[in-house]
Amino acid sequence: MASCSWLAVLVLVAVTFTHTSHSQSVQDHQTQCCGSCVTGPQGPPGIPGNNGIPGNHGVPGNHGRDGAKGDRGEQGPPGTVTTARRNVQQCTWSSLNNDADFGKIVDCPFNKVSPTSAIRLTWNGDIRVVGVNTCKRWFFTLNGAECTDPAPIEGIMHTNGVANMIIHRVSTIDGLCYNLPAGPVTVALNVGPCLENRGSGDAYTGWNSYSRIIVEEMDI
Repeated sequence: MASCSWLAVLVLVAVTFTHTSHSQSVQDHQTQCCGSCVTGPQGPPGIPGNNGIPGNHGVPGNHGRDGAKGDRGEQGPPGTVTTARRNVQQCTWSSLNNDADFGKIVDCPFNKVSPTSAIRLTWNGDIRVVGVNTCKRWFFTLNGAECTDPAPIEGIMHTNGVANMIIHRVSTIDGLCYNLPAGPVTVALNVGPCLENRGSGDAYTGWNSYSRIIVEEMDI
């Protein structure tokens, strides 16, 4: 029985050796054959592949160094110095001594440049009124009409004292008028009764002193 087992082992070893030798022989034969084979023609190009997925943005680089200083440019032409001009007119009177109780006292011609500007009107001078419970009104007109935008430019003086008490006072009347067309404007100072009539007092304008009207065009 033991002899049969050893005999089986010997047969298996012999078969394995024979198979290994045969495989080595076939492999050597194929290697020699490929070494002496003729290379065939190159095949056609393959179909291009699809574009890959875009990569992430890279990290920003460091700031570069400052460049070299450039050459100095040529000198430009000399400039011009301009000063904004104001459109102002002043009319003055010495010892006006106007005793009118109604109507125009004095006027001051003016030329308005812009149709969108405003006009500022200023009177400075002496006025007075005499009478018991009387009132007088001094007011501006422009080309014969009072200002309507926003309102008339006026000043009043009222007295309720003793008859024939004469007190002269320096007064200022000042205001702005809008929406006047461009062109010549006659600015006049007038006198008349107050809106609430308090009798016919005796008015006096510009006694023994300088009086003035100032007209100024303003872009506002």
